[in-house]
Amino acid sequence: MRIRRTVPSIVILGGSNSLLTDGWVDRLKAIHPNSDGILNLSIGAATTAMGLYRLLSCTELPEDPVIVWEYALNESNYFTRLRSSAAMLHHLEWLLELCARRSYRVLPLIMHNRSEAGANEDNAYRRRLAETLAAHRLIPLDLRQFWREGFSHLDTSTLYKDEPHYSTATGFLPAVADAVMAQADRARVPDGAARTRQRFADRDLKLVCPDGAGGTQFKNRLMTCDIHPLSSPLRFTATGRLLACFLISSRSEPAIMFRSGGTEIGPFSAQINPDGRLRAKQLKHLLLWSEDRPPLDIGSTLDVTPTRMEGVKPVVQHTMSWQEPAEGDIGEGGMIGVMLETGR
Repeated sequence: MRIRRTVPSIVILGGSNSLLTDGWVDRLKAIHPNSDGILNLSIGAATTAMGLYRLLSCTELPEDPVIVWEYALNESNYFTRLRSSAAMLHHLEWLLELCARRSYRVLPLIMHNRSEAGANEDNAYRRRLAETLAAHRLIPLDLRQFWREGFSHLDTSTLYKDEPHYSTATGFLPAVADAVMAQADRARVPDGAARTRQRFADRDLKLVCPDGAGGTQFKNRLMTCDIHPLSSPLRFTATGRLLACFLISSRSEPAIMFRSGGTEIGPFSAQINPDGRLRAKQLKHLLLWSEDRPPLDIGSTLDVTPTRMEGVKPVVQHTMSWQEPAEGDIGEGGMIGVMLETGR
């Protein structure tokens, strides 16, 4: 493939399909003329909220990047289980707003589950997603359409490794990388309708860490951060609306409550799947509001406290798990921080 001389840097915010060995990102790195021009901030089993955390906490973004957003597949799965798309699409609006403020171009890369690839009708989340992207005048690279137009000779059992993951054994993902490279130069800065931009005009988004010392460093091949054990209460001095929290989760974390003033939400499980074949510590997020439960309004302080459930099940979000920890069993993970929306 012939590469143009002025190839933009590319930052990828996506899920596990953007982390596959010999997947489309590996191909993209191979064909990009600048070895430092690809930054993959993807985290599997998450949504745009994780993309916001990764973008806001990254200190070394390449200059003038194109942001490839690849969370549609994951968010469709979250929607199937949560039956609510409000939080996820609001977080996407925030991502597009931040990109617009920074003049970053955005290329939505729309992936589908195997069961969705052959479907003729999208769920409500995907319909609202299409409306959101169109409102911002963004042109997505839709892989269902890409498959039907150029790779229809592959049936879905060959195209996919399993329900949520594409196979790396065909020419499909290398072709996706080529298409991303070709379309990146034509990606656009989000250009939302005036009412959308005005809605965010006096607002901001910030990450807040727990007060005080007591944190320990967590480090793996993807990131380095400080975490604060969930076995003891944590306090955050901040104001704003609570959208999400980010944590390193293990198999023995407690259920946690979020309290500010006289209002509380939860408890939420902070545990991951106990399957021993999976990593013992994983970066996770909790989405802390929905269409029927507005964000917790924090006046000055937020307290996060562990809670014993005594046989009662906490809220267990998609990709999380729950089993009452044994007495004295302290989790190996901890809280990283919370994401707040500030302003009017």
